Amino acid sequence: MTHTHPFARLPFEQSDQLNRDCVANLAVRHGIQNTVDAWSGCFARDLESEILDNIYPHLWLVARKSGAHIDSLHERLVKRRAIVSSENPGLHLVRFYDTIYIKPLPDYLLNYTIWQDYISKPPLELVQARLRYDEYRSALGFLRSYSFLIRHESDFIIAQKANLLPKYVSFERFQRYIRPFRLLRDDEVSERYHHGQFRLTRLNWAVRVISIINIICPGHKKQQLLWNYHKRFWQTSEYLQHYAAPLIFIFALLTLILSSLQVIFAALGSNTWPLFIQVSCGFSIAVIIFSVMPVVGVCIGVSVLLLSQGQFALRMRRKELHNGNDSMV
Repeated sequence: MTHTHPFARLPFEQSDQLNRDCVANLAVRHGIQNTVDAWSGCFARDLESEILDNIYPHLWLVARKSGAHIDSLHERLVKRRAIVSSENPGLHLVRFYDTIYIKPLPDYLLNYTIWQDYISKPPLELVQARLRYDEYRSALGFLRSYSFLIRHESDFIIAQKANLLPKYVSFERFQRYIRPFRLLRDDEVSERYHHGQFRLTRLNWAVRVISIINIICPGHKKQQLLWNYHKRFWQTSEYLQHYAAPLIFIFALLTLILSSLQVIFAALGSNTWPLFIQVSCGFSIAVIIFSVMPVVGVCIGVSVLLLSQGQFALRMRRKELHNGNDSMV
């Protein structure tokens, strides 16, 4: 059975558009000039997920490679997950435990004139030769994700309550508009949307591993990556609270092992095997070092944090004084 492309040139019919505002008004609403370059910047700001594009060859290790692997909105509530709207396209469909981040649907993507005049369809080319980001395929992938998020009227109601969709859109009109996007194949959308939803914890580890590989492998392709895909904690106390439980568990386990070794020594007395004594001594020294390292690490981390904050405050103060002197001249 051959696949029939759902549209020849534009993703939807003009009669199915959900936003009929003039382009100039849309530009004002999004804080840009009504020019091609300004709209291209707006599309990139709303659609480009740079880090996911950079680590795309490795994403199969942390997520299922299927653009349809997206739970609908009502399923997320069934799983007791909070839906949080985020304007960061890199957080779209990223889950952190009981929270799922979803980017609201920009109203200009519902406008036929925007697609006709500003979102140009790229030329046909091999998948391997494509750029990781182009606004056309990114917009297709983003809208296809919404076709999976909103499958039932209950999903539509949840989306509007979460401010993911404009209030003036009705369910019937939205279904008519979004239907063609459900038929798209993975090779018709941007590479990020070859995958559906992600777990933030896995993305953080993927970024860290790739960053380490970039450091230790001189011939590896260099990529400017952060230590975290997305920062989860904003207070030092949150970091300590997060890592306290696993560290306490490890210390309790090591204490139990050391206590067991002491019982064995007491039971065997002078008949203890020499090899067992050597291994026990080495293990005890390793435990002592391991116990001291977190304390030292916390002290160093807190010191570095305080120094960096103090340095930032001094830098801002010098800048403020410099600007004040310039205004007096």
